[in-house]
Amino acid sequence: MQIISSSQFYTAGLSGMLQQQSLLGTLGQQLSTGSSLVDPSAQPVAVAQNVDLTAQIGQLAGYTQNGGNAQQSLQLESASLQSVGTLIDQVRQLALQMNNGTVSPQDLKNAGTSMQAYLQQLVQYGNTQDGQGNYVFAGSRSQTQPFVLQANGQVLYQGDGGQNQLALGASLNTPIGDPGSAVFMNIPGGNGTFGVAAAASNTGGASLGPGSVVNPSLAQQVLLVSGTQYHISFSAAASGGLDYSVTSGSGSAFASSGVVASGTFSAGMSIGLPPGASPAIEVPVVGNPAAGDSFTIAGSQPQSLFATFQSLQQAFSSTAQTSGTAAQRAQIISNALASLDQAQTTLLGTQSAIGSRLQQVQAVQTQNASLTLQLQTQQATLSGINYPQVISQYQQSLTALQASEAAFAQLQGLSLFKYL
Repeated sequence: MQIISSSQFYTAGLSGMLQQQSLLGTLGQQLSTGSSLVDPSAQPVAVAQNVDLTAQIGQLAGYTQNGGNAQQSLQLESASLQSVGTLIDQVRQLALQMNNGTVSPQDLKNAGTSMQAYLQQLVQYGNTQDGQGNYVFAGSRSQTQPFVLQANGQVLYQGDGGQNQLALGASLNTPIGDPGSAVFMNIPGGNGTFGVAAAASNTGGASLGPGSVVNPSLAQQVLLVSGTQYHISFSAAASGGLDYSVTSGSGSAFASSGVVASGTFSAGMSIGLPPGASPAIEVPVVGNPAAGDSFTIAGSQPQSLFATFQSLQQAFSSTAQTSGTAAQRAQIISNALASLDQAQTTLLGTQSAIGSRLQQVQAVQTQNASLTLQLQTQQATLSGINYPQVISQYQQSLTALQASEAAFAQLQGLSLFKYL
C-alpha cells in the first residue's frame, strides 16, 4: 500500500490551484485583447506570423496616409492652376479690348492699373501654400517662397526644378507637385515656334501678326536648330509706294546672307520664310508700315508668364496716340496674346499630368485598402478568438479554481490532534 504524506497533499493542491490561476489569467488576457496569441512561448510560429502581418498592415497604413496627402496636394495644385487659367482669360479679354485705335489714354491707364493687379494676383497664385505651409510651386524647396515681385515689376523665381514625391507602395512614388519653373517661367514665347519684334524706331501703323507654321519640321530646323533669324525692312519705292526686303542671319548679322527676298509691299500681304515655293512659316503684315520700319523674326525663346503680364502692363502705360506708338502697342499685344496661348497650353499639359497622377493615387488607394482587408482577415483568422467558447472556458476555469481553493482550505484544517 502506498502512503501519501501531508506534504504531498499540500503540493498537489497548490499545484492545481496555480494551474487554474494560470489558465484563468490566459483566458482573461484573451478576452481583454481579443487575441489568442497572449503567450508567445506556447505558439511561437503563429506569433511570428502575426508580427509579420502587423508589420505589413502598418506599412500599408503609411502608404494610405501618403496617398491621402498626395491626393490633397494634387487637388490643391489643380485648383490653383484653374484659377491661373481663369486669370489668363481675363487678361486676354482686356488685351483684346485695348487692341484697337479708339481706346482713350484713360482707358489705357485703367488697363495698366488692372494689369498691375493681375500681375500681383498671379504671383499670389504662384505662391500657393498647403495646410502645412509648404509652397506648392517651389519644386523640392517647399519651405521657400518661390516667387518674389521686385520693385522693377520683374518676378524672381527662388524655387528649383525638382519635385517632391510620396511613396504609394514599396517601389511606387508619385510627384505631388510641379515646379514653378516649368509651370510659370519656361514657357515658349511667341507662337511656340517663332516670335516677332518691332524696331523701337518704327513710325508706321503696321505690326506683324503671330504668324503660322506651314512646315513644322522645316521651321524647327531653320529657326530653332540653326538659329536663323529674318529681318524685314520697308523702304520707299520709286513708284511712290513701299518696297520690302528680307535679310537673314544670326543675331544682328542679318547682312551675312544678303537679301534673300524682296518685292513691292501690298496691304494685307503675308511674307513666307524662308522665301520660296515651300516656306516654313508665313507672317502677315497688319496695317501699313512707313519707310524705315523694320521687324525681326526669330525662333521662340522661353518667357515667363509674369513677363508677358508685365509687357502688357508697360504697353498700356504708354498713353501716346501716335500711329507709331499705336502700332508698337499692337505688336506687343499680338505677341502677348500668342504667349498667353502658349501659357494655356502649358497649363493644360500640367493639368493633364495632375489628372493622371490623381487616377494613379486613387487606383493604388483602392488596391491598398483591398490588400489591408485581406491581411486583417488573415490576422483575425490566425489570432482571433471565439468569444462564446472562451467565455465558457473562463467560467469553467473560475469554477474549478474556486473549488480547488475550497478543497485546499479544508485540507489545511485536517489534523489528528483535532480528534484527540
